[in-house]
Amino acid sequence: MTYCLNLDCQRDKRQNPPGTKYCLNCGSKLLLKDLYAATEPLRDGGFGRTFRAVNHGKFEELCVIKQLSPPQEFQRKPGHFKKYVRLFEQEARRLYELKHPQIPQLISYFEEDGRLYLVQEFIDGNNLKDELEKYGGYSEIKTRELLLDLLPLLKFVHDRNVIHRDIKPENVIRRARDRKLVLIDFGVSKQVVAEAPSKAGTKLGTPGYAALEQRHGRAVPASDLYSLGVTCIRLLTSVMPYLDIYGDIHDDLYDPLEGRWLWREALPKGIKISPDLGAVLDKLIQEYVKDRYKSAVEVLQALKPPAAVVVSPPQKSQQKTLINNSISTQPVTQNSLVSVPLESEKGIDYSQLEMLLAAKNWQGADRETSAKMLEVMQQMSRGYLTEEDIRKFPIKDLQTIDQLWVRHSHRRFGFSVQKGLWLKLGGKPGVYDVSIWEKFGDRVGWRVNNEWVYYSDLNFTSKALPGHLPGGTVFGWEGGVLCGVLGLGGVWFLLSRRDL
Repeated sequence: MTYCLNLDCQRDKRQNPPGTKYCLNCGSKLLLKDLYAATEPLRDGGFGRTFRAVNHGKFEELCVIKQLSPPQEFQRKPGHFKKYVRLFEQEARRLYELKHPQIPQLISYFEEDGRLYLVQEFIDGNNLKDELEKYGGYSEIKTRELLLDLLPLLKFVHDRNVIHRDIKPENVIRRARDRKLVLIDFGVSKQVVAEAPSKAGTKLGTPGYAALEQRHGRAVPASDLYSLGVTCIRLLTSVMPYLDIYGDIHDDLYDPLEGRWLWREALPKGIKISPDLGAVLDKLIQEYVKDRYKSAVEVLQALKPPAAVVVSPPQKSQQKTLINNSISTQPVTQNSLVSVPLESEKGIDYSQLEMLLAAKNWQGADRETSAKMLEVMQQMSRGYLTEEDIRKFPIKDLQTIDQLWVRHSHRRFGFSVQKGLWLKLGGKPGVYDVSIWEKFGDRVGWRVNNEWVYYSDLNFTSKALPGHLPGGTVFGWEGGVLCGVLGLGGVWFLLSRRDL
């Protein structure tokens, strides 16, 4: 269906059959710029409406249309109207400037029939509030994963002198294809003005998430960290602010008389939070900026697991052979861990992958590996790598990813581990042999009882078979099943790399 964007069109008659050029009810043109067709409304934010849409100029690709539509009382006040036009234009500029795989990319910004429109990338997934309602409150592990996913993104945003100012569960979407968290709605983001840092800003944000200084018009990067901390404690407790019958906001998670959050008292029975994570959350949600973390990097450092204790090895290195299900592996030398330089030919930040691997969060690290490899080759929208992508993959980036896996798994997981098994089974570089491929799948645990397993059934533990990981979506999983044999990017192409 094609949805009419004319505000004067009757709401219950705005749907039109596919392919219709003019609304059958009001006669308005349906295709913006003769390219973009709205298909259904997503959200009405009071000053703007958001629609799912189709980009007919790009292979019917899904996108999102935002239409500026302030209430009539604001349109009659030139000063107020200009303010919201400026904010709308600001969102378009922010999206244009902030090119990051976890921020929806701007497609177009224009005026048509006296109205302003913004077209951006469509993110397929559920926001965190919807997730909460569907699956219930967060655990400590999920909370840590959220922080480790969003903090590098906030560092990216803040490094470019932008403050989001409206971080909350509704504005964070978990993208379906790679499970990465995407930050949306930069409509009230603020550019930090270096020449006048004390200049008061606009009091925008969401009650129950906005920091004290932001409520007084002085948002700073630490204001976003405060909102992120509040988002975490709300996801842990499932307690959200609400409106009473008089329109006043109430918040059972905050005691205004004592000026403190009651999140520990509100934790569901059985949910335990470690002292170190609790201390991080407490510092994030401090009332005054001086008591909070000043940057995303500070929070990441506080979250980072303690470094491994390095013990000087004896003169003769002790060797230990790991055995799993009667399958022998190469001997693992138990020497002190050597740090891996996080080198990249494309300027990719691998610090989050390092932290996930150090914490033995194998599933999170697998997803991060997929996301980073797609980011390196700029194939985030497609979601998998082809043979050509793999052949052109930068040597430094490939070796950094592999060495991180090998180091933190004690040589149990990694591309080079997989290559060793591939060659041992008789595999040849760049040559597909179905019998070798099936033997390889059996050896690393990607096939069970002669059937390829679903991605959701992979074993994301330290007890997985050698070479079992990484095994993420970067190679192409169709319907959840690894389908390198279908030509969507095969592991044998990766294992033919001479630099592994």
